[in-house]
Amino acid sequence: MARNRDLSKLLSTANGKIGGSNLDVSFENISDTGTEGTKVASGTTAQRGSTTGQWRYNTTTGFFEGRNASGSFSTLEPTPTVLSVDVTEVDSQAGGNQTIVISGTNFTSGAVVSFVGTSAEFNASTTTIDSGIQITAVAPKSSFLNAQEPYKVKVSSASGVEGTSATGLINVDTSPTWSTASGQIGSSVIEGISASRTVSATDPDGDTVAYSVQSGSLPSGLSLNSSSGVISGTPSSVSADTTSSFTLRATANTKTVDRAFSIITLNSNVTNHASSNWSHYVTGNRASSSGRYFTSSSTGASGYLFGVSSENAGTGSASHQNAWLTSDNNPGTDYWRGQGTAPQQDTLELWFAGNEVIITNIQIHSYNAASYEFDAVKLEYWNGSGWTKVSGIGSYTGSSSGWSWGKSGSNSRTNRIQYTGSSPSSFKSTNWRFVYGTGGADVHNGSDVVHQTGANNLNFTILG
Repeated sequence: MARNRDLSKLLSTANGKIGGSNLDVSFENISDTGTEGTKVASGTTAQRGSTTGQWRYNTTTGFFEGRNASGSFSTLEPTPTVLSVDVTEVDSQAGGNQTIVISGTNFTSGAVVSFVGTSAEFNASTTTIDSGIQITAVAPKSSFLNAQEPYKVKVSSASGVEGTSATGLINVDTSPTWSTASGQIGSSVIEGISASRTVSATDPDGDTVAYSVQSGSLPSGLSLNSSSGVISGTPSSVSADTTSSFTLRATANTKTVDRAFSIITLNSNVTNHASSNWSHYVTGNRASSSGRYFTSSSTGASGYLFGVSSENAGTGSASHQNAWLTSDNNPGTDYWRGQGTAPQQDTLELWFAGNEVIITNIQIHSYNAASYEFDAVKLEYWNGSGWTKVSGIGSYTGSSSGWSWGKSGSNSRTNRIQYTGSSPSSFKSTNWRFVYGTGGADVHNGSDVVHQTGANNLNFTILG
């Protein structure tokens, strides 16, 4: 039977204490009828007792607690709640740390923030309790993994009470990476000739990459496909070779990365082609052949133009001389010269680095002596399977429509071949060559085959 007692009736002293050192009083089902509250034991964590069932106020944590049967303390500490974060996306490849401000309730001193992925979690490097409703946490960006997103946020109090956000609050969004190197994109484009160049970037998260021009401008006539990264169109006319510089942006989700590029637009009409643009490539001597010597796979075949001297060893004594750049015995400077012993047939082949061109003006010169005037010479282009003559003299006399061959100067040494017709595309080719002689004594009456092609007297039009 429960006994409810009024403690005031047991007190007989003025100070409110029960007298008697031997008084043994026990209480059952105590009822405190006051309004202020019942005082219980209080002390620090270090002052905890060891008896199961003891109830106290912990002045260290600020919460009521009681010792349970397992020997640990159960607490009335409220569970932290996580409501939101100010950063919802982290670029894990950006380097450095990510600062995240967490909003919620019941945040207490000593709490630790953790980021909980789909199958793993990690603690913040630092956790700062700004107030009972805000925490600032810092963690390495690299700790956030795409495979673990979305990350929930957990706050654990110093006593071990945990609260986790109901849903994932933080996703991993990595910036895309450019695959195309900065600088010039591919080879030069040519005015009036359709062209296509491609840039590309990839996203580690698998997000779709979109492309845009961030600054500068593409060559006039070209446009960028924002989905594929293809830059295509027909370049507009330029008065001279023109470099267009621009910055492209690759965007994946909300992340972007920029890169600087350029495209060179060539003027299709090249006049007085400078000798500095000429190159020479010969590995030893070679005999004449019915095919091309220079192709896209030829070693060293780059730039606009290559020249080589070749000779047919069919008759006479072949010296097989190379071609070289010289100013000796020329009406100017910087001329290609090929030399061999008559009556050998000799050729000088020109390669335009894969560009299909028509030569519109070119000069060749014989040695300045009457006995060296050219007698049998022709200009040919490669038609895809063989050589086709466009103009010639001597036993090669005859010109295709629009072509002409003229001689002038001392000892008729200057030979100018020109095209002024209206169908240049009919003659476009990557390879052109001069053929001197037929293998008999018909190049000229001298002892040597000497032909000199003017490096600064070449005009051509790029057609493809």
